[in-house]
Amino acid sequence: MNTVISRMTRTGGVRQAGFNLIELMIVLMIVGVLMAFAYPSFMQSVRNGKRTDAHTAMTRATSNLERFFSTNGTYTTDATLLGFTIDGGAAVSEQGFYAITVAAGPTGIGSSYVITATARDGTSQVKDTGCTTMTVSSLGVRTPDPVDSKCW
Repeated sequence: MNTVISRMTRTGGVRQAGFNLIELMIVLMIVGVLMAFAYPSFMQSVRNGKRTDAHTAMTRATSNLERFFSTNGTYTTDATLLGFTIDGGAAVSEQGFYAITVAAGPTGIGSSYVITATARDGTSQVKDTGCTTMTVSSLGVRTPDPVDSKCW
């Protein structure tokens, strides 16, 4: 008799090998509970990784603003002059997860600026709690505060 399909029991009867429905349901329940905890954590890790899109865009904007200032003696709020693509009326980061804006700083656009990266609607980044909006100023001040948040 084939031992893979069935085995003889001590009483001489044939016992079928395999899983019954109860065992299968228990395994599915355990997998479901594990997924309920693992999936949200995984998605948060994905969102953390996508923050680099905002960081890269703000670093690029800072570099281009400083280059513009060295040539023109002033900063600009025109994102197209800084090399950004315009999508739907807003400058967007390279991967499209963030809208980038450049505004005058506290001393005016001639001598200061503030770059803001805001998570775009329709992307997974809008669920990135506490890090949907990040800014960096011409003085290097970043918000949310890098010491208190994990956005940076």
